[in-house]
Amino acid sequence: MLEAIRKRSAGIVVKSLLGLLILSFAMWGIADVFNPSGTDQTLATIGEIEVQPEQVRREYQREIERLSTAFGTRLDAEQARMFGIGQAVVQRLVERSLYDLGARDLGILVNDDLVRRDISNFSGFKNANGEFERARFSQVLQSNRLSEDAYVEMTRNDIARNQYLSIVNSKTLAPKQLARSLYAYRNEQRIAETVSFKYDAVTDVGEPDTAALAKFHTDNAQSYTAPEYRSLTFINLTAEEIAKEIAVSDDTIATVYEERIGDYSEPEKRDLLQIRFKDEATAKAGYDRLKTGDDFMKIAKELADMEPEATQLGSMKKSELLPGLAEAAFGLLPDGYTEPVKSVLGWHILRLKSIQAARSKTLEEVSPELKKMIAAEQAIESLYTLANRLEDQLGGGSSLEEAARALNLPLKKQADVSKTGMTPSETQVTGLPAGNFLEVAFSTANGQESSLTEAGHDGYFIVRVDSVTETALRPLESVRAKVVTAWQAQKRREIARKSGEALIAEINAGGDLAKLAADKGLTVTLREPIGRNGGQGLPRDLIRDLFTTQIGKAAAAAGGDGYIVARLKEIKSADPIADADKVKTLSEELSISIRGDLMSQLAQGLRQWYPVSVNAEAINAQF
Repeated sequence: MLEAIRKRSAGIVVKSLLGLLILSFAMWGIADVFNPSGTDQTLATIGEIEVQPEQVRREYQREIERLSTAFGTRLDAEQARMFGIGQAVVQRLVERSLYDLGARDLGILVNDDLVRRDISNFSGFKNANGEFERARFSQVLQSNRLSEDAYVEMTRNDIARNQYLSIVNSKTLAPKQLARSLYAYRNEQRIAETVSFKYDAVTDVGEPDTAALAKFHTDNAQSYTAPEYRSLTFINLTAEEIAKEIAVSDDTIATVYEERIGDYSEPEKRDLLQIRFKDEATAKAGYDRLKTGDDFMKIAKELADMEPEATQLGSMKKSELLPGLAEAAFGLLPDGYTEPVKSVLGWHILRLKSIQAARSKTLEEVSPELKKMIAAEQAIESLYTLANRLEDQLGGGSSLEEAARALNLPLKKQADVSKTGMTPSETQVTGLPAGNFLEVAFSTANGQESSLTEAGHDGYFIVRVDSVTETALRPLESVRAKVVTAWQAQKRREIARKSGEALIAEINAGGDLAKLAADKGLTVTLREPIGRNGGQGLPRDLIRDLFTTQIGKAAAAAGGDGYIVARLKEIKSADPIADADKVKTLSEELSISIRGDLMSQLAQGLRQWYPVSVNAEAINAQF
């Protein structure tokens, strides 16, 4: 029930109740609830190093920016939680701390001159002349909420850590011969001729006798076994049904409209185009061309390699634009364009196509929506009260029937139903409560009632198991037609397989596939080159065998609609020397994979020396 209140606290009446609760808390004191000093805020501990929320928050924001750029859209908090970004950042900081401790204990020291040189050489701190600029350095640190001492210490740790990991971070961890051999193996191909013995072409399979049919029935019992069925009695409470009985006055609708007028106000929107440039110089060149009257799309293609559809930002609110772009975009007149503007994603020029003025929906426009919403909120609150009354009735010893009569609730019954919602006649049951109703019903003992359980978002149910019919093999006569069909299908597959195996023996004995196929009325198909990963609809078992057999020999496997025989005609070897660029790419991929494995093993080894503790509850609360 408490979960129900939490989920539905947006309701009008519930908000009022929560307001009274807040006032009462204020009278009695709630300092400890909101005082972070009352709980441990440490997100992880590595040896003697503690990871605090502020450290993670900086990394978290950077990761949000990186992924937003990659996806082309701004990630919100819910999406970030779904991707597990908070947990991933904490794990990254844990590994970084492990490497720092490893570097420290190995005795790696970084002097001040090396730190000073590293900071001075960072491009983000240099001016247009390529010189270190103190003011820019201070501005960057301030924007990232870092003190100079903290940044110096971070840089020192980075240098020591990189030195510690220098062997693992070698660019070419994968030996050349490994990359060449793997490339040759992966890209080798086979050319084969195939014929197919179609299952549906096998017509003379006959009828099974009684003994054969009975044996097939028992041998494949799992296919003909009826599931467990249960007969159920239940009460289903839903806000949707309660809402139908609730009358909402015009005055109530008008009052709620005034309270929520902001929800029905649509801010100004602007339909925008953009060109995103790789650097400021290119952006300025594009701006100069626009001033001479050059075509916007032409500039986008030539200077930013953007197709027309890529320039479309669409209709945007001011709040939806990145910082740095919003003011410029909303200062334009139709067909106007901005000067080059910088954002976290690079340099932009925006062009305004049209403006959709701000407006508010009228009471008449939103009245049906508000009426439905108010009724739904009041129904949820009534639902909670009704559910409590039902629990009280049942807790007092009433049966489901007695509780339903006392509260004027409909009592429903469902005859035999399986856990998948099917009847013995194999029809789908409808009208059951939402949520995990059948799961609850099938975990409740025979003759017992379940607890009152949430049904989806806006409902509750309670169910009693009246009877249980255990799983049992269906009598042969009740499924005879299905058993006969399955027996005949198996016979067709067996006949096709035996025909294929006979053909393989003839081919491997030196027979000519074209002639043998013609004699049997089969069509030979020359397949395109086949790689190890398959394709062309061939079974994987057949492809595997083609890569182990000799030229001129045959292999076979069962396909979806027939038994396929393939004769290997040619082997096409890959050429790592000629495909040097692809081998190089593979070598880089292998090096990345090897590096990842080594880093993971190193981190695991360091955990033996420096115990790691992660506060999952604190991470979930923060992110």
